[in-house]
Amino acid sequence: MYYIGICDDEPIFLENLTEMTKNILAETGIEAHIRTFRGTGELEEYLRTPDTSMDLLLLDILMEGQNGYEFARRLREEGNQLPLVFVTNVIDYAPGGYKVEALDYLLKPVSRRELKEVLLRAYRRYQHQTVVLRSPSHSVSFRVDEVLYLDIHNKELAIHIADGSILHISVPLNSLISKLPPQQFIRCYRSHIVSLPAITSIWRYGIELKNHETIPLSRSYYHAVQNALLNWASSL
Repeated sequence: MYYIGICDDEPIFLENLTEMTKNILAETGIEAHIRTFRGTGELEEYLRTPDTSMDLLLLDILMEGQNGYEFARRLREEGNQLPLVFVTNVIDYAPGGYKVEALDYLLKPVSRRELKEVLLRAYRRYQHQTVVLRSPSHSVSFRVDEVLYLDIHNKELAIHIADGSILHISVPLNSLISKLPPQQFIRCYRSHIVSLPAITSIWRYGIELKNHETIPLSRSYYHAVQNALLNWASSL
């Protein structure tokens, strides 16, 4: 699940941007949850709540009280690297966006084409995130875009990396699924999850990967994998 926050103190702009974002994500097959905020006060309260999730923030700059740029600067000073995109009708703030490492800068009224480009670029960046897994004995970390597939045997999870290395850790396979981008990974067998970009071909009982390795494909998962692979290819 991809979590997006949208903050704007003008209700009409907030509603329009939210609806446009929902439509773009729906048509591109990205499963997302969108939360809206009518000012930085609401946003700050949410971000300070334990166990909150946000992968991208669309942030207006000119708002009553603390403006968006000031809020973003405070986030960075506190070490928060939340990816953000500024949305405003004043171009003068653009240089400030670079100082707080904003991903992009959209001018109101926001065009659908520009918003789609920004959302897809931010999502691709999100897919390249690093995942950290911890067990009582040790921890492992890996980049999502470097994974070919994962399998589990005797309660030990094996993470197969593109460079040929294999990471091992004792965690349940289901505990990892929520950490992986749902548009990039899919279960192909009871004990296997595969990365769609790593697939070169599939047939009824198997999957060939770009490293020429073959992994099993359950008949019950065949159509789901086939459809997911087609959706992935069409989104490129």
